[in-house]
Amino acid sequence: MSREPTEDDIRRALEHAARTPMPPPSYSDDLVEADVVPLQDFLRARLGELEARWPVGSDEYFTAHALTNAMLSTAMRLTEEIGTWRRALAEGRGEEPGLLQTLRHNIGHDHNLLVWVAQQWRHHPDHAHWRPRHYLNPAHRASLEGPRGGDTSADAVRGPYGEEAHP
Repeated sequence: MSREPTEDDIRRALEHAARTPMPPPSYSDDLVEADVVPLQDFLRARLGELEARWPVGSDEYFTAHALTNAMLSTAMRLTEEIGTWRRALAEGRGEEPGLLQTLRHNIGHDHNLLVWVAQQWRHHPDHAHWRPRHYLNPAHRASLEGPRGGDTSADAVRGPYGEEAHP
């Protein structure tokens, strides 16, 4: 029978957490096409197993098949988005507002969708402990965590990471 944690248990856990370094955050701007391949292969295998459990023509099979197609389509789109982003970087257009910033947002969103689906099998031995990417890069993270240098909160998110960057 489990017991409620005591104050000592909580104190020890907090002390341990304070000593345990957090891994550095991963940014969606750092994704490359090769990052998508193992995630896509993992999802293809898991969703294929799910599809195989149901007879063709059943509602369950249709649902599993539709999810497989949606995830593989998302993985293909993510690969294309990353390629487009990498070409823009090579051309020196990394901070260009508008459609490029929307592309950057979509890269993080699509990656996180795939990661979320993969998390459903996080205890599978082939799961690579993928993590969501909440920020584009360190400057984006800083702009969202609070104003700097006397900026107002509205000014802190202006520029290539603010709302006006998106069409």
